[in-house]
Amino acid sequence: MCTQFIKSLIPLPAFFTVSPPSDEAPAVFPVDPPAHCIRCPICGGRTHRHDRKIRRFRHGYAWHIGTLWIELAVPRQRCLGCAYTFTYDYGLGLIRYSTAAYRREIVRGCHGRALSDVASEYQLPYTTVERWFYRYAPEQAKEEKAERICVDEFAFRKGHSYATSVLNADTGSVLAVARGRDEEAIKTVLAKVKGSVKVVVSDLAPAMAKAIQATFPSAGHILDRFHIIQFFTEALKRRRRYLIEAKKHHTVRFIDRCLACEPAALTEGERAYVFRWLEEDSHLCHLYQALQHIRYVFKATTPTQAGRRLSDWMKRYQFHGCRAAAKIAKSLIVRETALLETILSPLSNGIMEGTNNKIKLIKRRGYGYRNDAHLFLRIRLETG
Repeated sequence: MCTQFIKSLIPLPAFFTVSPPSDEAPAVFPVDPPAHCIRCPICGGRTHRHDRKIRRFRHGYAWHIGTLWIELAVPRQRCLGCAYTFTYDYGLGLIRYSTAAYRREIVRGCHGRALSDVASEYQLPYTTVERWFYRYAPEQAKEEKAERICVDEFAFRKGHSYATSVLNADTGSVLAVARGRDEEAIKTVLAKVKGSVKVVVSDLAPAMAKAIQATFPSAGHILDRFHIIQFFTEALKRRRRYLIEAKKHHTVRFIDRCLACEPAALTEGERAYVFRWLEEDSHLCHLYQALQHIRYVFKATTPTQAGRRLSDWMKRYQFHGCRAAAKIAKSLIVRETALLETILSPLSNGIMEGTNNKIKLIKRRGYGYRNDAHLFLRIRLETG
């Protein structure tokens, strides 16, 4: 029973015989390998042992105990044919004072944490943990096939450098990342996606539409509703100057929230404020009505209903007297096919926006990354 517990605590190949630790070294487990013929890794010939040394290796970790060590007699073999001399490690991946299983366990503990915290907890040098992580972490990055994906950009340094990422809409895992946000960068990152992609969700950037059409011509393109609504909310914010001058006792956030929310989500007092502001400014009134009208369009449930409502909205605001509403209508009319798919689809880029916030936390936790590949590896490992 004791031997079975030890083997479950420190997993080893079945042919090893594990002995209980001594009182002097309670975290050191002696391990005895069986006698067997060791072949040369170069020519496959027979070898003989010319040296044997008992060494200790880190092999596991347990709470309230610390690092678990194994004590193993490591043989030094020499080939009888080619005279090649090598150290036989019994498939444990022995490097200096640790086994491959221990190094992989440390790497698994690094997920979601700073490498410095892991190094401090396990009492290891930071450079050692960093070297192990970037050696074994790529093995743990899963390759997924996706049918529905989300595409968006995130900033390395806002206003200066950006990167584009692709996310599996079903699992939330980042599939690929590439530096840049132009059409070529988007094509590069989309080409890395495996599987038959049927639906792509993105914002309204022209480069996104061109890259998606070029890479996945048969896939449906869905626009994110939040970015469509944002056209109207940003126009209302620009008109906010009038409201600040006319109603100085209202805070900016209060005005923005009242104008951006649906009327049903406001209190009676807030609706009264909004009604008064719309009466005082016709420009603001037209923008607000266009926003509520597009929300009504998004509530369509059938293709026929969606097409009719969208056509009515475009006819009403395409040549409207309110220049801001007409400009928004002209930018949406060129994406009419994608808009119809957006109205009928439940997908959005919300999961992608949440992942972008997680990417910001990864960047801050790492205090910057010298190597883009290391950051992209972190992003793939810690999402989904």
